[in-house]
Amino acid sequence: MGSEDFAYMLQARPGAFALLGAGNGEHREQGHGPGPCALHNSSYDFNDKILALGLTYWVELSRRWLRERTA
Repeated sequence: MGSEDFAYMLQARPGAFALLGAGNGEHREQGHGPGPCALHNSSYDFNDKILALGLTYWVELSRRWLRERTA
């Protein structure tokens, strides 16, 4: 699991682990099967609709970090 590997990194440097869900599978194209599908699967179909949500998360996190350091 990625979180287990990440735990070793956190022993050396402060940080956080975050996951962004990809929806319930309604975005999947025909032929990919029903429901959500995990990474590393031949039926995986990335949900492009989550790009804006993920980008917004990182932009806001960066803004808050910068604001705290310049206040």
